[in-house]
Amino acid sequence: MKKQFLVACSAFLLGACTSSTVSHNNYVHKGINFGSDRDTDFKKGVRDACRPIGCDYTKDHNKLRNNESYRLGWQEGQLKCKGKGNQTQGF
Repeated sequence: MKKQFLVACSAFLLGACTSSTVSHNNYVHKGINFGSDRDTDFKKGVRDACRPIGCDYTKDHNKLRNNESYRLGWQEGQLKCKGKGNQTQGF
């Protein structure tokens, strides 16, 4: 009985630890994880900020000023894509 109790507790604890750290909704762009539950505007900001050198420069200035999600995505894209062969122009 004690052994079964310990096995059950161990399984519960191990299961609880792993389930809280695994997220299947992560937004990954160019091999970089930008976190989970990102909306469309955030993703667009990341894609715009992570354009490779040589491609047309992309930034939606209106969204950058007026859409917090796009702005956060663009800023994170600039920070995380920097040094990965992408342009890093300020806003």
